[in-house]
Amino acid sequence: MIGTEIGDIIALVLLLLFIAVVSGILFKKIKIPYTIGLFLIGLGISVISSNIAEIGYIFDFVLSPEIILFLFLPPLVFEAAYHINKRLMARKITPILVLAVPGLIFSTLIVGLIIGFATPLPIIYAMLFGALISATDPVSVIGLFKNMGAPAGLTTILEGESLFNDASAIVTFNIVLGIIAAGTFNISTIIYGAEGIMWSFSGGILTGIITGILIGGLIAISGKNAVISSVISLITAYASYLIAESVLHASGIIAVVTAGLIVGRFTSVWLKSEDSKEISEFQDFSAYLVNSLIFLLMGITTANLLGNYRIDQELALLIPAGIIAVMISRAAVVYIFSGIMNLFKGGDYIPLKYQHALFWGGLRGAVAIALALSISEDMPFRDEIIMMTVGVVLFTVTVDGITTKPLAKKLGLDRPSHLAVYEYFSTIIHAKKEGISVLNRLLKEKRINREIADTIRNDYENEIKEAMAELKVLFSQVRPDESKLKKLLWTRLIMVERSIYQEIYGYGYISEVVLDELKYYINVKLDEISVGTVPPHEVIKSDSLEYRIFVTPAWWISALFKRFKFAKNLRKFTLTTEYQKQIALISSARQMELSIDIITEGFGFPDEIINEAKDEFRNISDRAEKIIEDMAMRYPELSEDIENYYLRLSLLIQDEDYYEEMKIKGLIFPNVHEDLLKRVDKERKKLEEHIFNMI
Repeated sequence: MIGTEIGDIIALVLLLLFIAVVSGILFKKIKIPYTIGLFLIGLGISVISSNIAEIGYIFDFVLSPEIILFLFLPPLVFEAAYHINKRLMARKITPILVLAVPGLIFSTLIVGLIIGFATPLPIIYAMLFGALISATDPVSVIGLFKNMGAPAGLTTILEGESLFNDASAIVTFNIVLGIIAAGTFNISTIIYGAEGIMWSFSGGILTGIITGILIGGLIAISGKNAVISSVISLITAYASYLIAESVLHASGIIAVVTAGLIVGRFTSVWLKSEDSKEISEFQDFSAYLVNSLIFLLMGITTANLLGNYRIDQELALLIPAGIIAVMISRAAVVYIFSGIMNLFKGGDYIPLKYQHALFWGGLRGAVAIALALSISEDMPFRDEIIMMTVGVVLFTVTVDGITTKPLAKKLGLDRPSHLAVYEYFSTIIHAKKEGISVLNRLLKEKRINREIADTIRNDYENEIKEAMAELKVLFSQVRPDESKLKKLLWTRLIMVERSIYQEIYGYGYISEVVLDELKYYINVKLDEISVGTVPPHEVIKSDSLEYRIFVTPAWWISALFKRFKFAKNLRKFTLTTEYQKQIALISSARQMELSIDIITEGFGFPDEIINEAKDEFRNISDRAEKIIEDMAMRYPELSEDIENYYLRLSLLIQDEDYYEEMKIKGLIFPNVHEDLLKRVDKERKKLEEHIFNMI
């Protein structure tokens, strides 16, 4: 009997995954967001199977809140925290936390008041609904925004808010439940609730730090094995959640977020790029698997819940009341709090079009359903709360989710059409020119037939002419508006700059930590360009919040504990990171200054715009050189040693790649390959010991 039940569960999971894979192929063709499509498929499966007796029993179930919160949520939250750009999150931390904590409490109050006055629900039960329904789940919208090329700042705010407000919603929900159970509400209740929120967050952060460092720290001593590190990351997600929830009675979600941020940092610092990439791919796979299951199961659960209740006139009125209350509260939170934050000079300004996207992108999902289902069956108004929750989730996932893409296009949050055209045809031109260069080289080496080469060259030259003609049409449309012309050029230049950083990283001259920081710079620059700041401002300043979070503490620790080895290591890490960053800025700025003429050749950009861009990159190079000179004056021997260290390190990386290539080609035996890698490790350790001794 038990074996049969387990077999049924395995069969159901495999069937759902098969449906998800087939549906994913279909959704690409009809261009429906993957998770939203799966939710609709889940609805359809439940409706169809309920009318077929032979298979109806298979899908006749409702997800338990424990499965959602303890099985599905930890890996999803961990993956989001692992991949989120930490520097960009630090830059956007004010709007993220404002929307996630006071914003959620404000939303709870608004929903509670509207439902309390507009429906038969008593105010305290309306507040309970307000607490659980205020948690956003914009996973499908975030994926859509990223694919459309929406500004990274917007997706970071959406993603960061959803990570933190899940925790706020659960804490607020439990506080309201406690008030209902106690039957009283007074000043002591408020104090108790405030203490609960503070402990939930602080206890969750503490748990995440401990598990992230202890368990995630195993990555540093795991022999840099990507498979082991991937398993460790999964253990960290569940361990941090379970310890926080079951042992400390704190927020499991905050614990997982904190642990995910720490482990993400560990992997970027301690692992080679290919190993880090494997862990990242494992996280992507885990998230894909869980998202596929949870959205299908949510669709099935939603349909089954609707089918389990006889929807009378009262319930039929509750659902639209819930939807209206949630939409009003979301609008109030986004526009009021954004407006307040925008009043402060030096704060992180949220453009109006971002506010529209934040309002419409506040989908509700699994956490809301889990909290509604967790209400005890003997509690009054449970059915009404569940029905309103299901109605709101169904509305936001389908209506909001499906209409988000046209809204984003209307707001200009995707890559502007003229920019997409420019990218498309300019890329074709550069690709075909590169192809002609390859043909000429092969001809010179007498490796191909001249007639065939001439035919191909003519085809390529015709394609270049056609692309240039399309660009001339584009520029005739854009030229009257100088601001559009500047945005067009600078967006292209910053994207080329990003590719240069990736190339420098590929050569081994900078670490993944530095690459992440440079990517952060790029994202901020693109955000600035999208709101009309051209050329973009200097990204990092010594008084900025993200600088204080990421750089200043390292210098204080290394100064206070300078005699200890860990402080020396930290100082070395900070100095070498800064050195690499400045070298990368110099290298990219010089390349960009020389490449601007090539990038703009034949495209009709005015000389003053081109010269302005050259001057800006020249200034970047000059500033970076000044910082390098200052470092050389303050740490003369160290500066030379770091330069020597990274030059030798890049050569060792090339040796390592060569040995790997020889192994793949079968030119050396595996044991020889292993011995060669050991030799590289020994040389690397010698270099590191020398650096440590210098510091």
